[in-house]
Amino acid sequence: MLSSTWGSPSGIVQLPKEVAPFAVNISQEQLDRTQTLLKLSPIPGECYENSLPDGSRRLGLRREWLGEAKRVWENEFDWRLVESQINSFPNFTAPVPINDRGEQINIQFLGIFSQNPNAVSVVFLHGWPGSILEFLPLFNLLREKYPDSSQLPFHLIAPSLPGFGFSDQFPTDRNYGMEDVAFAVDSLMVNTLGLKNYVVQGGDIGSRIARVLGNRYEHCTAVLVNYSPVPPPEDYDFTTLSEKDKKGLERGDWFRNDGSAYAMMAASRPGTLGLALSANPVALLAWIGEKYLDWTDPLSFAQDTILPSGAQYSRKLMNEIIASVALYWHTGKIHTSFYSYREAFALNGQAPPSSNAQFPVMAPKKVGMMWFPYEVIPTPKAWIEKYSNLVFWREEEIGGHFAQLEQPEVIARGLEDFVKILQEE
Repeated sequence: MLSSTWGSPSGIVQLPKEVAPFAVNISQEQLDRTQTLLKLSPIPGECYENSLPDGSRRLGLRREWLGEAKRVWENEFDWRLVESQINSFPNFTAPVPINDRGEQINIQFLGIFSQNPNAVSVVFLHGWPGSILEFLPLFNLLREKYPDSSQLPFHLIAPSLPGFGFSDQFPTDRNYGMEDVAFAVDSLMVNTLGLKNYVVQGGDIGSRIARVLGNRYEHCTAVLVNYSPVPPPEDYDFTTLSEKDKKGLERGDWFRNDGSAYAMMAASRPGTLGLALSANPVALLAWIGEKYLDWTDPLSFAQDTILPSGAQYSRKLMNEIIASVALYWHTGKIHTSFYSYREAFALNGQAPPSSNAQFPVMAPKKVGMMWFPYEVIPTPKAWIEKYSNLVFWREEEIGGHFAQLEQPEVIARGLEDFVKILQEE
């Protein structure tokens, strides 16, 4: 296992006593129980919808892929390897306030601290169905580039969001949402870790939390996102759209019309959904696996393995999917991870209570945007500019919704270039 001492706090960053070291260690009993459930879980027979003759996933996940993923999880996947990858970085837990009334929950986070006195603090926020696993390839790249942590230009903080992974869920007494998550993230960075000025980076719901932080919290000085769906400005001239933007809007139309039924379920009936998906690991594999297959750029993962039918798939992506699903399964957190969707979709004829457009991030705060062509809702630059003091814009050629996982080298370059802009001004 790689050393977990790289980036450990000392000297420049000293953690308060309530911050405790943490290591992922799922019990062998729990792993054995999962293996039993996998063996006993059936894969239903072929039907038109799960085995479309054209080879597509137009009506949902394909049976053949799920059967192969179940076989790999059951016979070849090594959860202990995932644990060692997480534990190769400094991990911590800390009680963090979730409101100004003193309520707290325990938040688990990766905390990689530079010994460079000029290091910039960056907090990375995952989305759904993401986790801290998304950031491991990026952090590995930075560890290879800066083996001496005194040269590392960043403090890197990646929390498991409340209700995800190894962090506690929110209390059950009332509805909690993105503004509560933002309060907790800011509390972690400023009050717990003493990182008074920080940059936030995120995609998916992490980008929405980033906007809340940039809009409301003084110590969040800049926002770098790779997902930012916002409406067009009034009287926007659609004839000015580039070919890339036209394709991006077509992709967004596909997502809204054909790919967002899961989100309406999570928004309107999360209780039922959480109970159903918590009962069986193969059901969870199907639910989450579909999202990774549909939302990642096919160019990000080589289609290098052949199914019995002759269809190709990416074994690397399958391994990443199984790791993600296993984390949700072993932590028992799928049912507590849906709360953000009630704020993202209009229900009962009402407008969503929270959206990117409701949290503009304007001067003196600074915003960077990394645009990926296979994002689920790629948004034109002119639309984002309406709600952002946009000082950094980069259009990438390859990449989708899980950009940190798909293109870690690109995210690393973008982060370094964005921070240079912040330091020059």
